[in-house]
Amino acid sequence: MENSRALHDELKHIVGESGILPETQIAAYTFDGHVPKTVVLPASVQEVQDVLQFAAKANVSVMPAGAGTKLGIGNLPQKVDIVLATTRLNGVVEYEPADLTVTVEAGIRLAALQAVLAQHRQYLALDPPYANRCTLGGIVATNASGSLRMRYGAARNQILGLRVVHANGTVVKSGGKVVKNVAGYDLNKLYIGAFGTLGIITEVTLKLSPIPAHEAILTADFQDVQNAIDTGLNVVGSQTLPMFVNLSINLDIETSIATDGEKPTLVVGFGGDPETVAWQLAQCQGIMEQNGALGVTITEGESRVSLQETIQEFPAADTDTENIIVKVNLKRTDIAEFAVQVMDASWARDVQVMALLGSGILYLSMPVTSDTDFRMLANTLMQLRQSATAVRGNLIVETAPPKLKQHIDVWGPVGDTLGLMRQVKDRFDAGGLLNPGRFVSGI
Repeated sequence: MENSRALHDELKHIVGESGILPETQIAAYTFDGHVPKTVVLPASVQEVQDVLQFAAKANVSVMPAGAGTKLGIGNLPQKVDIVLATTRLNGVVEYEPADLTVTVEAGIRLAALQAVLAQHRQYLALDPPYANRCTLGGIVATNASGSLRMRYGAARNQILGLRVVHANGTVVKSGGKVVKNVAGYDLNKLYIGAFGTLGIITEVTLKLSPIPAHEAILTADFQDVQNAIDTGLNVVGSQTLPMFVNLSINLDIETSIATDGEKPTLVVGFGGDPETVAWQLAQCQGIMEQNGALGVTITEGESRVSLQETIQEFPAADTDTENIIVKVNLKRTDIAEFAVQVMDASWARDVQVMALLGSGILYLSMPVTSDTDFRMLANTLMQLRQSATAVRGNLIVETAPPKLKQHIDVWGPVGDTLGLMRQVKDRFDAGGLLNPGRFVSGI
């Protein structure tokens, strides 16, 4: 079914006119230069089932989406027929403040959920980029997280249960609604981080955390990257128990403005009761000063909120200027050598870096200009990938223009697990209906 109008008319019988995004708004779901033929907005699980069953019969592809913030992650699509967005599935199904659990529909935005939870001094301890726009389903499908994963873990660590619709329309539930729920296989993990290739998430049950009574961020500049990372790892291993320990390079974190030759800055966050935070700050400041910090600053109140938002949004794609976001996963002890390798390269003058030292994650932000040689840049990234894989890490190109994706597999090799991944994909989506070709090794 190649005609967009015919596709629109068929889907209108399933979701109604209000369940089809107007053509004037489809651009919000355009990715890699591909405009979907239609964007469908189911309002119930039954409608999700019906759309998938129709798509299977019509042999058209379905791209699962929330608000569309992460649609650009993945290899170039084989075809883009239907984008199925869950934004109308946006309710709170069940909230038990006394149990620190909540069940929500997948299309609810993180910011909206946090506002509900804040009324009970609780929150979901996840801080992925696009915080004001991203949906819970998108967070789960991409296993998105941020700096807070050092204290609380990634999305996969905070999910208790899921409701998922498979490509054939079958609805399955995994996990449960209590924290201690470990009987049998943990099927949640199959869907988390699978980028919608195994099914469409429609409902999520999460464990919550109390909002810290007081929060503060301590920042310090250092003379060189090695010294800053060594100090940061000392803080990670100390008894101060920080919420996050990050390092920024070539970025003025107060203004989010790129800088040339800016001193590396260590950024450490603490949260808890005021007395404990005061002790943590004093201990951390002592560690920094003993290791040659060029100046230590404590940020609290509204300034802290602004600073933390800057850190959180670093991996987000820039809507004003095209940029490339690269995510490198390493052991903590390998971050320093890798970061020095990057910053010593001749091409790295304009590269900005945010390292999550407590989690072993390094984000690189590279600007794209009219002079960018994408073939050469792809070769550079593949060399960096080889350096990462040599120490059992990996490198993923999270955001990139199509011209770069033509020259590089954004995921890289997955090793011996590929065969098993293909078997799981064939079992859950034998027809290759969901997000075809965009996940690792063309799954």
